Amino acid sequence: LARGYFDLEDLGEFRVKGVANPMHVYRLNGMGTSRNRFDVSRSRGLSRFVGRASDLRTLEDALEQTAAGNGQVIGVVAEAGTGKSRLCFEFLERCRAKGMKVFEGRAVAHGRNIPFLPILNVFRSYFGITSEDNDNAARVKIAGHMMVLDQQFADTLPLVYDFLGVADPQNPAPRLDPEVRQRQLIGVIRQIIRSASEKQPTVTMIEDLHWLDPASAEFLEHMVDARAGTHSLLLLNFRPEYRAEWMQKSWYRQIPLTPLDERATAELLTSLLGSHQSIASLAASIHQRTGGNPFFIEEVVQNLIETKHVEGSAGSYRLVTALERLEVPATVKSILASRIDRLAEREKRLLQTASVIGKDFPETLLAEIAGLPVDELKSAIATLRRAEFIYELSLYPSVEYAFKHPLTQEVALASLLTERKRKIHRTLAEAIERNDPDHLDERAPLLAHHWEEAGEALAAARWHKRAAEWVGRTDVAAAPRHWQRVRELRRALPDDREAARLGISACRYLLLALGFRAAADVDQARALLKEGQALAQAIGDQRASLYLSMMYGNVIRGDGDVATYLELAIENRRVAFESDDLAAQINASTHLVDAFELSGRFAEALQTVDLEIAHAPRHLPREEWAWGFNPHSLLRCFRAMVLTWVGRLREALEEWGRVLRMSEEDGTPEMTGYVLCFTARAHYLAGDADRALACGRQAEAISRGLVEHLGLTARVHLASAHADLAGGRPVDAVGSARSALDLLRRADKARAGEAATALAVALLDAGDLSAALSAAEEAIALCRRSLRAHHEAIAHGVLARALLRRDGAAALSAAEAALVDAGALIERTGSETLAPALCEWRAELAAVLGDETTRTSLLNQAIEGFESIGAPLQAARIRKEAGI
Repeated sequence: LARGYFDLEDLGEFRVKGVANPMHVYRLNGMGTSRNRFDVSRSRGLSRFVGRASDLRTLEDALEQTAAGNGQVIGVVAEAGTGKSRLCFEFLERCRAKGMKVFEGRAVAHGRNIPFLPILNVFRSYFGITSEDNDNAARVKIAGHMMVLDQQFADTLPLVYDFLGVADPQNPAPRLDPEVRQRQLIGVIRQIIRSASEKQPTVTMIEDLHWLDPASAEFLEHMVDARAGTHSLLLLNFRPEYRAEWMQKSWYRQIPLTPLDERATAELLTSLLGSHQSIASLAASIHQRTGGNPFFIEEVVQNLIETKHVEGSAGSYRLVTALERLEVPATVKSILASRIDRLAEREKRLLQTASVIGKDFPETLLAEIAGLPVDELKSAIATLRRAEFIYELSLYPSVEYAFKHPLTQEVALASLLTERKRKIHRTLAEAIERNDPDHLDERAPLLAHHWEEAGEALAAARWHKRAAEWVGRTDVAAAPRHWQRVRELRRALPDDREAARLGISACRYLLLALGFRAAADVDQARALLKEGQALAQAIGDQRASLYLSMMYGNVIRGDGDVATYLELAIENRRVAFESDDLAAQINASTHLVDAFELSGRFAEALQTVDLEIAHAPRHLPREEWAWGFNPHSLLRCFRAMVLTWVGRLREALEEWGRVLRMSEEDGTPEMTGYVLCFTARAHYLAGDADRALACGRQAEAISRGLVEHLGLTARVHLASAHADLAGGRPVDAVGSARSALDLLRRADKARAGEAATALAVALLDAGDLSAALSAAEEAIALCRRSLRAHHEAIAHGVLARALLRRDGAAALSAAEAALVDAGALIERTGSETLAPALCEWRAELAAVLGDETTRTSLLNQAIEGFESIGAPLQAARIRKEAGI
């Protein structure tokens, strides 16, 4: 029957009598439906639906709301074996019976390092792509679906082809930075979700989110957002340990499945074994031992049958061994282990081999690595199916099987001896490389896993490197995990040139991650530098040693030690200019200009940057981007920073516009985000609230697409504070500045003083004078440690004004001293942008002294100063406030 084509959706469930294993119940679903598959559900699987009727009604209520245009996201949460998959299966069957489109994806235990695995499954399901489709056939299906939805999707087809692994060689996707690519894909996916459900409600299910990879997790967040106001239902299931921020959405509902109570356990036992009095007496003990977990109950029952403790036939078993003599294993794993151990050797070995592949496994791959003759393979699979270790997942387009439960796979895998397990992993990796050569980038994380488990350190390190490079295009937070494995595996390799280069690459990119995206850890960075430079010295690669030193400098800066960073930048540039390596010279110069700008040595910074821009090529190969950004664009960025502070705001804003266009052209959204934040600060200094706010919002949108990027997130908060200050919203600015300060204390202590200064200004403007004084004092201390003299000048200005506003004439001496310090710092650094502000601060001191003539004179000087630096809105503000 199972091999036929049927239309028996209304047949329901029936018990098959007189078969070898009387525990089977079959449900036939018409082949030829949109699924092109059928499911065989055993009575033991069906039993896990006991007591779930109310949960099913909850799902159907959500479906009604979805049909009304109130898109829903439902999460079914439960421990392993409690029946969440069964509940979802029943619900999806009802949806299909109503003619609704259903799309499915599943995370897998080994998939945490395989980006987008469940997401790709969902959208391949949506487009109807099967493993039998070649790339051209898949592209035809994708184009057909998308163009029917919206003709405007034509321009995005190459990107979708590339994402789904069927790139068109005649029309390749544009070369984009990973974050730009991901942002565009997310936009397309959101449109597809909305468009697909306009004519008919759709249901998408993703199973086992507790195994979700980080890249899929980010996509899932956008899929959740896209449901609002649509006719689409997103159904998810996961174990209780899984958590996500989208669970706070108003359109998200959660269904917790609890274990069965004693009454439901008894009902389940009756359905499995019958109603004999001896069976009823087992209910209390089994419930106590299993905690009411349906899967555990099923396994205990199966153990009773196989060990002959109960005898009989379907629906009429009876206990033949007294309960006090009955040994029920304490854990389900011990039950499964004993069941596996009772298998014949051939079946046991095949089950163990399948466990290495994963929870789901195609018959063709299993056959290739098992090495059994076809007849023996079929016979062994049939035995495992009858014993309900595995079940047939699909017949078309290829035969696939799945373990009945993840625990079955885990126990089978754990039962393998180390040497045999390694051999299977090696054979499996070779088979994947041989059979899927066109998608090896996508398979790189999986291949790294298999080669590592095979004990092949060199092959594993190579694939981890390839995985880091590929994953980094779409998930910058995942790449360091692969680089760390490269670093660790290198230690097991012979001391040859290839091993050294693998180790150098790992140390370099881990230093880059520490310096930009994560909390600075100087001890860890020092160890990476020492390790990487030792490898570089061993193979005589001075250039690699220099680049490692530059990356280490970024971490030193992130720790707030700008003085040491400056010394190191000077030394690195000296070393670079002793060679004829232009790329090394330019990269070293960017670090030196950055160090000059941070420490307020603006004249030297401007002189150096103008010199380097004159001979730095606009484009260098990406592998020459020491910071991960185009060096020419970086030099322009630092030039704009210096111009911002030296009283050339008009030029600075023009330069910021140029840098923004360059960063977008380079395809580096991370740099684009930073540029927007710094541009927001320039608009704040110019008094342009609207433009500061616009830049801050654009930067925030970019930062949402970058995972765990502490540095950029902090800058976004600071840009928001600047926009609120310019717009006269100091209370709002306080919260943003505080958030920025908290993050920068961890990720970039060199810039923490700037955030502390912004917080002090916000508190002053909000009227919280005591808090403003404390914040100003902290800002001064932070700025002095990091040599941020121009920001320290601002903090002294806050200190003076807070004292005057709180204590009046009694604070004249302290306030005047603070303003003297501010003036000295402005003069020393050449921060002419702050000179008009200093006049305004001194005017407030004159007002407390009652010297109106001096006050008016100083305000006029401030107005003239703001006009001259390119801040007419600041000048207009003073005229309005002072009535001049």
